[in-house]
Amino acid sequence: MKKLLWGLVLLSSISFAYAQDRTVTGKVTTAEDGGVLPGANVQIQGTSRGTNTDVQGNYSINVPDNTTLIFSFIGVESQQIKVGSQTTINVALRADTKQLNEVVVTALGSQRDKRTLGYSVSNVSGDALTRSGEPNVIQGLAAKTAGVIVTSASGTPGASSKIVLRGPSTFTGEQQPLIVVDGVPINNETTTSSAGDYPFNANLGGVNNSNRALDLNPDDIASVTILKGPAAAALYGARAGNGAIVYTTKKGQKRNGIGVTVGYRVELSEVNKLPALQSSYAQGTGGQYATADAGPDQRHGTDDDGPAGTPNSWGPLISSVPTLQSYDNPGNFFKTAVSHTTNVALAGGNDKANFRISWGNLIQNGIIPNTDYKRNTIRVTGEATMAENLKIGGTVSYIKSGGNKSQNGSNVAGVMLSLLRAPASYDLRNYQFPKTGYNENYYAFYDNPYYSAYKNPFTDDINRVLGNIYLNYHRSAHLDLTYKIGVDAYSDARRQVFSVSSNGDDNQQTYGQVNYDNITSRDVYGDLILRGEHRFSDKFGVNYTAGHNITSFNFTDNFARGRNLSIPNFYNLGNAAELYASNSGNLRRLTTAVFGQLDFDYANQLYLSFTGRNEWSSTFDRAVKNNFFYPSASLSWVFTESVLKNTPISFGKVRLAYAESGIPPVPYRTRTYFSKPSFTDGFTNGLNFPYGGVNGYAFYNAIVGTADLRPERVKGLEAGINLKFLQNKIDLDVTAYQQTTVDILLQQPTAPGSGFTAKYINAGQLRNRGIEVMLGINAIKTPAFSWDINLNWSKNVSKVLALTEGVTEVSLESAFNGIGGYAIVGQPLGVLYGTKWQRNDAGQLIIGSNGLPQLQGAQQNIGNPYPNWLSNIRNTFTFKGITLTALLDIRRGGAIWNGTYARLQRIGRTQESADREHTYVIPGVTATGEANTKAISALDYYSKYLGDNGGAAEQFVENVNWFRVREVSLSYRIKLKKYIDYVDVSVSSRNLYLNTNYKGVDPETSLTGAGSNLQGFDYFNNPGTKSYIFGINFGF
Repeated sequence: MKKLLWGLVLLSSISFAYAQDRTVTGKVTTAEDGGVLPGANVQIQGTSRGTNTDVQGNYSINVPDNTTLIFSFIGVESQQIKVGSQTTINVALRADTKQLNEVVVTALGSQRDKRTLGYSVSNVSGDALTRSGEPNVIQGLAAKTAGVIVTSASGTPGASSKIVLRGPSTFTGEQQPLIVVDGVPINNETTTSSAGDYPFNANLGGVNNSNRALDLNPDDIASVTILKGPAAAALYGARAGNGAIVYTTKKGQKRNGIGVTVGYRVELSEVNKLPALQSSYAQGTGGQYATADAGPDQRHGTDDDGPAGTPNSWGPLISSVPTLQSYDNPGNFFKTAVSHTTNVALAGGNDKANFRISWGNLIQNGIIPNTDYKRNTIRVTGEATMAENLKIGGTVSYIKSGGNKSQNGSNVAGVMLSLLRAPASYDLRNYQFPKTGYNENYYAFYDNPYYSAYKNPFTDDINRVLGNIYLNYHRSAHLDLTYKIGVDAYSDARRQVFSVSSNGDDNQQTYGQVNYDNITSRDVYGDLILRGEHRFSDKFGVNYTAGHNITSFNFTDNFARGRNLSIPNFYNLGNAAELYASNSGNLRRLTTAVFGQLDFDYANQLYLSFTGRNEWSSTFDRAVKNNFFYPSASLSWVFTESVLKNTPISFGKVRLAYAESGIPPVPYRTRTYFSKPSFTDGFTNGLNFPYGGVNGYAFYNAIVGTADLRPERVKGLEAGINLKFLQNKIDLDVTAYQQTTVDILLQQPTAPGSGFTAKYINAGQLRNRGIEVMLGINAIKTPAFSWDINLNWSKNVSKVLALTEGVTEVSLESAFNGIGGYAIVGQPLGVLYGTKWQRNDAGQLIIGSNGLPQLQGAQQNIGNPYPNWLSNIRNTFTFKGITLTALLDIRRGGAIWNGTYARLQRIGRTQESADREHTYVIPGVTATGEANTKAISALDYYSKYLGDNGGAAEQFVENVNWFRVREVSLSYRIKLKKYIDYVDVSVSSRNLYLNTNYKGVDPETSLTGAGSNLQGFDYFNNPGTKSYIFGINFGF
């Protein structure tokens, strides 16, 4: 690794003599005003070879005979010019604001003219990614294009973000797309720390762990290409069954001298939205005041002399008790967080070499006390000509990241659980007993949120190296050969502390606990790719690609736990009286593949493409079958080259594509293996091994492996049309698609006499159908002022088509009593199934003799967590050096189970529950059909009817709509001439405005995070944020 890093650093100074075929020079300008275009792309058609214009728009490139040059730049129409005998070619490019970059980066790093593609791709510029200051390159794609759902776990620094393209594609396997950086796939896992002994779903509590794409510095990204369907990503094989997102990073360019850019941003963040709470009634039950009293050791717990207190706020009016007052605990707890981002880059180049070196530093502080995320990135990239037709290049990044995270979700140490349940009569700021420093709270069995934030720290320390190096040999347009090796290796050292007196340890004994989790991951990726082209005539030609790939993956996770700390505040395994549990796991996978692509073009209007990839994977049994083939075909016709000329339609293209890709299972599903078992009654932590000094192993979950497993296979069909009107002032792109996943991995029940409960089989089927609409309008375009509008709209409908014999439902993950997310035939994937009230044929509630509605016996469909449709609108205004951008985000539909509000209703903390000084009669009918007249108390009304003390889960499910101003940005560029080239000053905001019918926190939330397929759950989730960013950038 040291040799790789050293070699790449040296690339910036490599210079070799170069035997030239012929040199072509010229200048690239804008057709509208003749202004120069620095940084424009000049590429030899059919190859990856090219250069960029300098600051005066000049270029120089060595070309072989019979060459065609492609000139392109962001925001203009590309041009193709045959060189012939010319040695000077000056080009004027026309503005095309709706097709921001005609040359797009597709699978395997190939650069393709967008008009030739038979499938839909979306582009996001690096500027659009960084404009709002979002530190997560996944979250930065939210509302940027059609067909993309991005969900942030919370506003906690370092929290994960999940992205899904064109709907969920599998039940329990990976649903997120492959992440590719500069042609090399990288790891984007979100790993939950667990000892392997927890009897419930660990994703329901704990902390919001990071997705590993968060390690990427957005300021290093030049552009993003989103490959949504199997046709676009088929060349990546089974890893891209969910599509792919291709990040292209910034490179050095030919210029005079070394360019230096320096940027700084400061960000102020505050809590975005919280449930509405009442502040009138005190802690207590039945109108009587009650609080927790400490025992003689000033510590709450089951052994205290005093009562544990109550979490209920059914006490007296605070104003009626002279010694009480009302406290705004959420207002006191959340703070305005100040974050800082600094970036410095040096870049340069000439005809034979280029380089870029960058450093980025992020210090993101959270609105929750003692939470932060820090990231330092050093990145070196370069390319140099070593000899005639031979280039070497590569990139290496070192990232050090991590921080402090707070407890979240269904967790008695969770900050939101204790904060929102806290009675208005209790001041949480007194969180430690003065003598002992132990946890002091209104209820003995919850951690005070301040205590949890300061005394129960979760820290992670990530060290990561991302790098690739390649050799490119370009003999001619017929032969271009590249070999690339990429490495993605990281270590993640985590420590979770529960201080003495905290309830957050695994058995809630409050004696203190420390957990260590050391994770290492290594991906090695190698590609050998042959590219070329052949022209049969002026009208007919073919481009071809053939290659070989090898990918190695190795993941380890070593967990250790120490209980009962002898010395408080000394968090070390050696300080633990009991080393209780350890878990060590290892996953390894080796995949090899061969692939090919043929692209035919005719008359600059008809394009036909075929791809194929055959993979061999160690995940599958070699004795049965371990190789699988993934084909694709696409067709596009630019019909305006033949018809509809001299009409308002300036460009028209229709396209059609079919492809198959895969989703591999995790390794070892073909084998039956042992693990340490645990036994639980569903309420306690049960029994775990080692027990009484005796170790034990059992078949893992009593599930038998299956030797003949296959990858899940995604079959995608899409059709689309792209129309441009009025000289490209209006750009309309519509895509309709159907993606069907077959052979989805399931657990099929086995005969009881076998000794196992189930076996793995390929049987499930899932279908996604949808439509995507992208509309771009260049409303106004003058030399001084422009107004551009981009509107995206998409709708996806999923449906489970089949399971298997003996299986009526598949739980995506365990959730809560009375509700879960399932795969059920005929229903959308992830549908929420839960308890409902009994109703008569007219839909009226059936009321029992106690005055409360009656529950139905079986759980039923109570909501689909995925939206009915999504839309976003971006307006961009430019006036001379001023740019104003506003991004509006609209969501209609999508169910969220608001378990937070259900519990707050139960304990009398919601604003609604303050209306309690009378009885209630619930509308409905009795079993005899008569109207209900039975009055019930306010306590029963809010606790047992509207709360989760026996209430039906259906009434806690909210169908969520929102309208949000996701991003607003105002920037001004000042052009200078001496010493400094320019200064950019900007002010921007994220989530400036949110209008929603949801009663909880910002509904862009996920209790289980990006590592889970269970969606639509909110149970004391950490809240989202609203941010204001001020930035300045200098160019030298």
